[in-house]
Amino acid sequence: MLPAGHTLIDVLLLAAWMWHAAVLLKHVQAERTQPRLLTSVALLQEGIPWEPLYVPPPPKFVLLASGTLPAGIVSTTVRPGTWKQRRIWDPLWLLIHEAVAIPLWFVIGMLIDTGRVHLGKVMSIYMAARFGFGILDAVFGLAQFFTLLQFLFWLWLTGYGFVHGVSWFARKMGLRTGVREVPASPKT
Repeated sequence: MLPAGHTLIDVLLLAAWMWHAAVLLKHVQAERTQPRLLTSVALLQEGIPWEPLYVPPPPKFVLLASGTLPAGIVSTTVRPGTWKQRRIWDPLWLLIHEAVAIPLWFVIGMLIDTGRVHLGKVMSIYMAARFGFGILDAVFGLAQFFTLLQFLFWLWLTGYGFVHGVSWFARKMGLRTGVREVPASPKT
């Protein structure tokens, strides 16, 4: 359920993102067909071109990438600057993102199903929250706030995984994880 659900959410968010971009591009192209006097005069002036060194990604892109943060980190590292392209979307970035996200959700789902981790309810809530984040972002435009919540979830999941891994390692090594017993003092 986790891989299919999160893949569906990613595809729906991407489809909404592409639709929104297509609508905006139609408005931009309509404005370009009408020449304006100020634009023409401004283009005739000479000057030094200025390009900022860092352009932050749009909030909707970060919302999509942070839904499965490890996959977002890998796909954005392999294809940096995806959000700066002139196209509406980058299919190679999405392919890399989903190629990492689907196996990750599959492994998390397998760990839940085998009973190694007890995160079934938490993951179901997170999947429903991601779906809600997409809808609420489309209505209210709160992508930055929802991205922060997703980052906090992944921070919590990393901490949970670290603690769970240390306790598993301690059990495998035969270390006791309970309270250490203090030997009784000899009677005098």
